[in-house]
Parts: sequence; structure tokens; C-alpha cells
Amino acid sequence: MTIIEKNSPYILGIDLGTSNSAAAVYRQGKSEVIKMGKENTLPSVVSFRSEEEVQVGENAKRKILIDPENTVSFIKREIGTEWKKEFFEKEYRAEDISAEILSKMKELIESQEQFDMRGTPNFAVICIPANFDDNKKKATREAAQLAGLNTLYLLEEPVAASIAYASEIKRDQTILVYDLGGGTFDVSVLKVDTVDDNEPAKFSVLSKEGNPNLGGYDIDKLLMKYICEIFQTESEVNLLDLEADQGISVSELLKAQESVREASEQAKKDFSEVDITNIEIPNLIKDEFGKIHSIDIELTKDEFEELIKDIIQETMDTVSKAVENAELSNQDISRIILVGGSTRIPLVKKEIKNFFNKEPYSNIDPDIVVAQGAAIYGAGLGVPSEETENTNEALEEDQPDSKIIMDNIVTHNLGIEVTAGRFNRIIEKGIELSEDQPIVSNEKQFSNSEPNMTSMRITVFQTSEEVQYVTDEHCICIGEFYLSGIPEGEKNEHRISVKFEVNQQNEVIVSAQLLGSESISNQITIQRN
Repeated sequence: MTIIEKNSPYILGIDLGTSNSAAAVYRQGKSEVIKMGKENTLPSVVSFRSEEEVQVGENAKRKILIDPENTVSFIKREIGTEWKKEFFEKEYRAEDISAEILSKMKELIESQEQFDMRGTPNFAVICIPANFDDNKKKATREAAQLAGLNTLYLLEEPVAASIAYASEIKRDQTILVYDLGGGTFDVSVLKVDTVDDNEPAKFSVLSKEGNPNLGGYDIDKLLMKYICEIFQTESEVNLLDLEADQGISVSELLKAQESVREASEQAKKDFSEVDITNIEIPNLIKDEFGKIHSIDIELTKDEFEELIKDIIQETMDTVSKAVENAELSNQDISRIILVGGSTRIPLVKKEIKNFFNKEPYSNIDPDIVVAQGAAIYGAGLGVPSEETENTNEALEEDQPDSKIIMDNIVTHNLGIEVTAGRFNRIIEKGIELSEDQPIVSNEKQFSNSEPNMTSMRITVFQTSEEVQYVTDEHCICIGEFYLSGIPEGEKNEHRISVKFEVNQQNEVIVSAQLLGSESISNQITIQRN
């Protein structure tokens, strides 16, 4: 007898975070966080104990100090890059590490007794930073697939937070989401139109800005560097230099670094409640002469804020840019929502209050609000129709009382590489995607740059900033294809039309055609969400 596994009617909302991850489902009229063991979140840490044994979460986090070389944290920063590392003769990509985290979350969800999932949870809305590029989006989807999850939607974290907030505060408003996570920083400005209880709530993204390489981790590193410099003055041991001949093994230096990083992170948290904290690390490291050195430093909140002020100012510059790009003034913002653990830093709240002349909203938990918003959005999507034969029926009380209409914007400039490595923009960043305009398209014509060119390579790039060349810092290749069959001819004799389309699913469809010959054409579809 064949037993057919039933899919759960619940769609998971997952916040796959840099430091910690969380999951939620929409149930009985509200979004509920699913416990990751005893806690609301799971540390996004993976430790390889052997070829067969992999630990994820709290147990893995404890191994950072003991076995830093076989333990991975902050992998979200590397997803979608060429990062690779070998553990016990097996090579892992960032997608593989992220898949281990998602697999552990799925395992904990399936085994928890918080409530009956009524089947196996296989469908998810997974949250990503608003500034994730296409390679990172693709890699996130692949990680979910490797973990046995069907990703129905990649929802931007600030949008998810605004959905969670707006589901509680049902009124028309303009929201700014300040999202300072462990590894990334995002600002999004959204307009929420609730209309009434009988109509779908409408979320319109007015602007998005951010930095994929700025987060709480960078604050920890700044404080860590400060502590290590004081320690070096007192002990003559440079904890941060792994190549210098200090008579200390690299593994011992790495363990000491991690001890200082953990102490730095704890000190950052302490300043949410106190004005002075002591950073104490007994028996930190033994020097080449056998002397054991410890750390005992008193740090004030003023010293800490002076240390991190440039990072916080950089985030506020991004806030100002987001408000300006939304064509609003500070007074037009109804509510400022804080997301991410590092928003608990008092200086963050202080600078936001000074900028907007109002307190940020603090009645939500910044660690779980993203997962909660994703669960609400997922419940509105429902399990795909082709899967319903193998799915338990969703209870009426587990459906949101209204659906959500999402108006988005094109997040990057899109174009191709042309002669001499120049970037030629075809779709401009910031164009609105809405119910009235679900597809944005534009096309340009180009000539064959060399005589007798029978094939043209179309290389697609995206960039968050204005650039001239595809080698510039913010320019990223997201796809490539060839237009073949071009007749031989003189230079610039043939005209080739290149067309870009971006739809509501955030797909980019790029096509190329030789003018005057419909048979000589090709296209590529790039999943962007």
C-alpha cells in the first residue's frame, strides 16, 4: 500500500536572517511565530562535526569558539557569490549552507507541538533584503529547493514588516521601514491603502534604498577592532593578524577573535539598557612565552556611540535618499518601523527621532515581524491549485480577512554591455509596476560592431547606481545569450533590436531580433523574484 504524504495547508513565512532565522504561519486570524526549539529564532550558524554530522543553530553557535575553522556564520552575505569552502573533503557553496539552515527549520517545524500543521509544510514565502540582486535571489530559491521547500514568493523584508504592522493598524498611511539586520541594511517607503474591510489592502512601494554589506555585524567588527587594539597595547599580541610570526597558532587566534566578537556583540546589546558596561574575557590567549592574557575593559555608551556614529550616519543618509526618491517630505511619513536586532541600539532611535521629529514605532518585535508579515502574505496566496489534490483543505479561520495587492517598483537599472565594456541602460530604476501597469518594457536598436559578425552576444546587467562601465562596482551580470544567424556584412550594416520587459513577478524577459527578419531572434527569461 502506497501512503501519499499530505501537504500542510499552512504556508510558512520564513525570515532567513544573517544572524538568526524565524518562521511563522497565519492561523485563526493572526500570524503566529513557530518556536525553533525553545526560542523564537534559530541562530543562522552551521557547524560540520564530521562527513555525516552537521549541526545547525544553538549547538553550532557553541562550536564557533571551539572549532571556528569548521563552523560557518553570516553566510547570508555570501549567498549568490562564488563563495566555497571544503569541510571533510566535501565542497559547500553558500546555497548549500543556507539549505542546511532551512532544512533544520523545516525539521523543527515538523516536530514542534505548538499546533498541528495538518500535513508536511512544503510551501513557503521566504524574505530577502530589498537590495538583493538577481544572483542572490536565485541562490535563495535554490537553497530552499535543496531543503525541500517550494518557494511561492520571495518577499522583501521591509514589505513583510509593513504587512505585519498594517494588519494590526488598519488605516491608510505612509510607512518607512528601517531594517538594520545582522548583515544588510534596507530602507523602504510604502503607501498603505486599506480602503475598507471588503476590499484588498494595497501596498505600494514608493522607494527602496540600502546597502547589502552593512549591518549589525559591521558594528560588532568596529567594536571588536577597538577592543583588540587596546588589548594589543597591553599584551603586545595582535589578535587580528593571522600571518604575523607571533608564536601563536592560527586556530588559537581564531578562537580568541570569536571570543572578542561575542563580547562585542553582548556589549552592543548591553547599551540598550545601561550607560556603562564591562567587557571581561578571562584567559583569552597564551602568548609564545606562556603568559596568559585576559581582557578587562570598561566602555561607556558615549564611547560606543562615538565609535559607531559614521555607520549610523550612513544609514540616515540612505533614509534621506529613500524619502527624497519617494518624492515625499519627512512630514509625509506616518510611521517609522524598526526591523532587525541592531535597531535596539539607542543611537539608532535617537537619530531617527531627530530626523523625523517623531519616535519610531516600538510595539513590534524586530526579530520576528518579518516572518509574521511573510506568513500573512503567504496565507493570501494559498497553496498552488496544481497541488490541492495532495493538500489538506485550509480552514476558513486560517485565511486572512482580506487579500493584499502589491504595487512594486523596478529596483535596479537594467541594460546590456556594448562596445568597450560600456553599460547601456534600457530599463530605468524606480519605474512603477502596478495593476494598471503590470509590465514595463523598452527597446533599443544596436548595430553589428564588426564586419561579418554572424553572432552577437547579449550580456544582461543590473546596477543599483548610475554607472558607465559594466566593470564598475555596482554593476552585476544577471544573464547572457546569443543572437545567431546574422548575415555577413559590413560594419554597422545590420540593426538589432534588444527589448526588455519586467513583469509583476519580477521576471526580466530580454529578447533580441535582427530587424527585417523575424526568424533571427532569441530571448532569455531571468527570474528576479
